[in-house]
Amino acid sequence: MLLRLQSLASRLLPAIVLLALVQWLAQSNHSLLFRWSAQLSYVPLVAILFAMLVALKFGRSRMVIACILLAYLCVQGLWPALVHTAISSKLTTPGLMALLCVLLWDKDRGFALFNMGLAVVWMLVTLLATYLLYEYFPDEWQHWLVPVHDLLPSPLDGALSPMDWCFYLLVTLLALLKLLLNASHSHCMLFASMLVLPVLDYQNQFVTTQLTVFTLALVFLTAVIIDSHNMAFRDELTGIPSRRALMQYTQTLGSRYVVVMADIDHFKSFNDTYGHDVGDQVLKLVASKLQKVTGGGKAFRYGGEEFTLVFARKSGQQVLPHIESLREQIAGYQMVIRAHDRPVKKTAKKTNPHRRTSTQKQVGVTCSFGVATKSRKHSQFSEVLKQADQALYDAKKAGRNCVKSR
Repeated sequence: MLLRLQSLASRLLPAIVLLALVQWLAQSNHSLLFRWSAQLSYVPLVAILFAMLVALKFGRSRMVIACILLAYLCVQGLWPALVHTAISSKLTTPGLMALLCVLLWDKDRGFALFNMGLAVVWMLVTLLATYLLYEYFPDEWQHWLVPVHDLLPSPLDGALSPMDWCFYLLVTLLALLKLLLNASHSHCMLFASMLVLPVLDYQNQFVTTQLTVFTLALVFLTAVIIDSHNMAFRDELTGIPSRRALMQYTQTLGSRYVVVMADIDHFKSFNDTYGHDVGDQVLKLVASKLQKVTGGGKAFRYGGEEFTLVFARKSGQQVLPHIESLREQIAGYQMVIRAHDRPVKKTAKKTNPHRRTSTQKQVGVTCSFGVATKSRKHSQFSEVLKQADQALYDAKKAGRNCVKSR
């Protein structure tokens, strides 16, 4: 949980700080801002449309919809008569916040005709529900909202009604709950845009809206690129860099490095005995341990149950104590099975330590390691990797749960 909060803070805080600086800059009323807003009034709209095209290229349907919502703010500022209706003027901020919250809880559905039609339907339902809530909220219940409204700072006390404040608070808490469950860059940027909407509504200045939307366009564009990069270079199951990332990382290595191949012992038996769900848990467990390796090593998932560790600017003798410590940490960890056990097959080998009764609640995991160092004889990364793989084979022949080097 602590690591998840740290990841959330590292992704969300830069966007919030940037948006806060933009709000401060907009409130400075510098003459250049007004000159910019007059001469380059269409730049924010162009920027958000560009971000939408990039999201469309990468198949990020939620970010495309979010860009459309931001484009609505630009159009509302540029051509207010075009979008000014009784409903839009009253429900712009609550409706947009509700839509962004739903986007946070939704998933990317692609751009098939049926999925896009479904997205339009739930957007209309969300707007209708927000409108009905504001229009028909019982007057006799309003006094229940006053104590919550009193928590507002004095400058905002007269700007937001009790209904607005309670609605914004509820939607923000729902969005924050989703962030605690999944904190991708796209999720964080959608949440940041939610936080800034009430500020725009409170200030109600064309220059502030333009500058904020332009900043959000850049933030959305960054989120789409980073998440798309992670999809390409990070393993979806374990969350650590993938084999493609390993091949890219090798281009940055110098003339001195160590490659370690790691393999989970008897991994097939986990899948056969307990099911693939437990096998996935084992992969996640080992990956989390490998990520914490000391000595400056970087962990990658090579494929299947195999992982690769790379130690830049290290020798084999320097790396071995860290690998041995890692092996002991993995072997000493007892994993609690959270899935239903499969019945043990009759053909199971008696020597297999993992094929026990189906009532077993904990299992131990071990790994074998093969270590290879770059040398004059083996100067290419592919050759060093092959040597590490052969050393791993030696560890398997030696009885598994050990470290061998070449």
